Amino acid sequence: MTVKAVTSVAAATDATAVTATSSAVSPVRLLLLHTWGGDARTWAPALRSLCAGGRAAEAPDLPGHGDRADEPFTLAGAVETAAAHAAAGVPGGPADRAAGPGGSAEHPVDRPVDVVGSGLGALVALALARQRPAAVRSLTLVGFPPAGGPAAAGRLAETEERLRRAGTAAFARGYADGTLRAPDPARRELLRRAMAATRPRTLLDSLRATLGWADDEPPRPPGPPCLVLRGAFDERVGAEAAKTLAGRLGGAYAVVPGAGHVAYLDEPEAFAAVLGDFHHRLDRAAAGPAGRYGTEPAAPVRHSSGPPTPTLPER
Repeated sequence: MTVKAVTSVAAATDATAVTATSSAVSPVRLLLLHTWGGDARTWAPALRSLCAGGRAAEAPDLPGHGDRADEPFTLAGAVETAAAHAAAGVPGGPADRAAGPGGSAEHPVDRPVDVVGSGLGALVALALARQRPAAVRSLTLVGFPPAGGPAAAGRLAETEERLRRAGTAAFARGYADGTLRAPDPARRELLRRAMAATRPRTLLDSLRATLGWADDEPPRPPGPPCLVLRGAFDERVGAEAAKTLAGRLGGAYAVVPGAGHVAYLDEPEAFAAVLGDFHHRLDRAAAGPAGRYGTEPAAPVRHSSGPPTPTLPER
């Protein structure tokens, strides 16, 4: 499968996309999967902090989003996109050098990545970890799991009706204003523009896939180290649901103070700080006697319920 070039978000920031070797910067590449209705560019504010010091990161557009708006969305296609970018090397980084004489930049040495997915991206990240576990060093799910049952069916029907009545542009404006807590209008504009450029069919198909998620698979051996991350004021994903998911995945739970459902846009610096703490723990474990990828478990992230989630009016 030929994958279209990823949108170069890091190039739009002051961050560099070269893997750093400093002990203060994780050597493991980040793969960032955007929220529902978003695109790669919505990661730009968070990348300024996530890539501080030179950490490498990549944020692809999922099928049907951003520069790939003409493509249909399927979960299988989204997972294939994530897998392709997880396997790709960083130009000029250790993967290219490891190829050695006769090696090819087109077929770099695979290195596990730290996968971070928000909303729709979390669904894709979880599927990637299950289908391609060797590609994933750690898994972070943000604003997940979604509501199921009647609530899911109701949201899908309501979204379809609002798109039909208002059109995508007006729907996107209302969604961005009603979802993001960030006062910065530029961040709202990132999400609004991305969603307004997304076809209604893609919005509905990707929402259906996300709302249809259910962890009904049989028990399996523990997967990669996992962090379930929630904005303290996320009205769509409750604290108990997120904690329960963390427990089922054998992972940790943490809160981004001040953030809502799209934590990486609401509070990008706080988001990067919580994520960085999780990854630094893994780096320390990997450097210890347990071996390269840390079979020794990292210390858990402290559980925090954060401020009480406010009751918000229906939008």
